[in-house]
Amino acid sequence: MPHTIDGEPHLTVAEAVEHMQCTDGHIRMLLRRGVLKGRLMGKRLWMVNARSADEVKAGLTTRSVGKRHLAKRPASSRKKPAPQKRSPRRK
Repeated sequence: MPHTIDGEPHLTVAEAVEHMQCTDGHIRMLLRRGVLKGRLMGKRLWMVNARSADEVKAGLTTRSVGKRHLAKRPASSRKKPAPQKRSPRRK
């Protein structure tokens, strides 16, 4: 159920998760980056603009919908760990 703030419909983060079908962390990241429009009410409560949520949802790919937190870096960009130096063995 959208809430109205200044005549604009807004959603809580939990409602936006259900609407956009992605994780709450992804929604909060989009809010911090300014991709998704919203308002910070107090110190922790985000209210997401419903129209902005619709626009961003339309731009998400099928991989990112619901699977953003599972995405991994391609194997070519992964760095191999540096070999660890071993201390000399004691006798």
